[in-house]
Amino acid sequence: MQSQPKEQSCAVFALLTTAKILGVLLALYCFLFGLDLMGGSFGALGGKRAGQLFTITDNPIAGLMVGILATVLVQSSSTSTSIVVGLVGAEVLTVNRAIPIIMGANIGTSVTNTIVSMAHVGDRLELERAFSGATVHDMFNMLAVLTLLPIEVIIAAISGEGGLLYWISKGLTDAMLGNDASDLTFPSPTKAIVSPLTKSFLSKDKDVVKALSFGTPPEYTIPASTNTYFCVSEGMSKAWKKVAEDGYEALTPCGAFVNQCSSGSSCYVDAGAYYTNEIEGARLIGKGFLKEAGDVGGGILGLSIALIVMCVALYVMVRLLHSLVMGQAKAVIKRGVNMNDYLAMLLGVALTIIVQSSSVTTSALTPLVGIGVLPVAKMLPMTLGANIGTTFTSMFAALAVMKADSIQIALCHLLFNIIGILVWFPAPPMRRVIVNAACTLGFYASYWRFIPLIYILVMFLAVPGITLAISVLYEASVAGGIVVTLLALGALVGLGIWWWKVLRFKVVTKEERAQREAELGETDIPVEPKDMVATEAAV
Repeated sequence: MQSQPKEQSCAVFALLTTAKILGVLLALYCFLFGLDLMGGSFGALGGKRAGQLFTITDNPIAGLMVGILATVLVQSSSTSTSIVVGLVGAEVLTVNRAIPIIMGANIGTSVTNTIVSMAHVGDRLELERAFSGATVHDMFNMLAVLTLLPIEVIIAAISGEGGLLYWISKGLTDAMLGNDASDLTFPSPTKAIVSPLTKSFLSKDKDVVKALSFGTPPEYTIPASTNTYFCVSEGMSKAWKKVAEDGYEALTPCGAFVNQCSSGSSCYVDAGAYYTNEIEGARLIGKGFLKEAGDVGGGILGLSIALIVMCVALYVMVRLLHSLVMGQAKAVIKRGVNMNDYLAMLLGVALTIIVQSSSVTTSALTPLVGIGVLPVAKMLPMTLGANIGTTFTSMFAALAVMKADSIQIALCHLLFNIIGILVWFPAPPMRRVIVNAACTLGFYASYWRFIPLIYILVMFLAVPGITLAISVLYEASVAGGIVVTLLALGALVGLGIWWWKVLRFKVVTKEERAQREAELGETDIPVEPKDMVATEAAV
């Protein structure tokens, strides 16, 4: 008589669990849709500027900042690195100049999961965990750049050609060459699932960004005349045709007596006007019901919709995950996340190759860190795996072009992540630098909820923008550039000293730090090593 109610309760439990799992999957789909729409909206708002940024890469610092800003603007390291591969293949960029851009793209791509972590702003400890888990990506990429970029620049200055990544990738490229051209591609299943819905809102025209990345065509004056003509490279020509082929076919060729363009380039009298009207004037939103609102209006509306959808989806997903991971299910998941760090890294590689986006992988894992299921220390190897997995996009793009320089820069992207991991991950003390830096940011975010927003604005927009402006200033005046650089460094050092001596314990008092450590001690999964806070409080 008692078995029937027991069977019914089991059936109800199974039904509720199934409904919750389906709810999580639906919320995940909505989250991925919001993420895709956000990328398209940011691309519509800043894609043209991102394309034009690729023309300002005369020095390594400028290239690094361009990589960060361009990736933040288009919200996709896959897009920015694929553009770089195409520009290198078209001989617009040299491999040496493209390496810092690739490094910057690695930093810029981590902004997405940092934005996602802000969805946990309603709960102090969840925000601390989520923001810490999101920023391990940033900390690794920044530390890897600080390690490898100076080495690259110094060795390049000594050799006169390239640095560590350049020479290793060149050797590998030379060993790989000899195959026929390939059109290998690897479509993202995530894009295939989400894109139809996203395209009904807006569809970003990446061809416009690629065309803009070539910059304006070189202009020359016809001998013994005030008239001008323009030289259009083969790569520029292909990009232009994809945007406005009819207008390109109507261009007026130069006469034989004025054609001074190099081999492989075409000479046109009115290419400048074509670039201004057809390329700079092209709409980035090509399809969708937001198209009629224009690039700016459609981008703002799309971004607003995306943020609302993402926040609601994350809220639902987090609540359902909270319910699902209670009790025995939580114990099973905990055992699962205790896997070997290198297996976790391989899992991150596999997931990112499948979804073709490191942002999707890390953004999907961030809520799990927020609710305490995935420790920050385990988020690190999975993030590093995602960093490696995302390099396959540029590798596929390089194989499609099948030119030596394209393959070499794609290998540079892979090598940057591998060497960075070899430096910062195997040794526990080096690994703790990354985790502790991220956990410190999470710690302050738990007391000051606006910290993540300020962090994003400063680290991904203000710092790269100011640094790029200073690097461009050097071209106008070396003396002026040196003065401004010294002032900026002085201000940075002064701010650091002021923070350490005065502000640190005013922002969060010693009493609050002790209380916070006690709170973390009551949770199942600590966000950071306990000795960090104790050491900091004792200083």
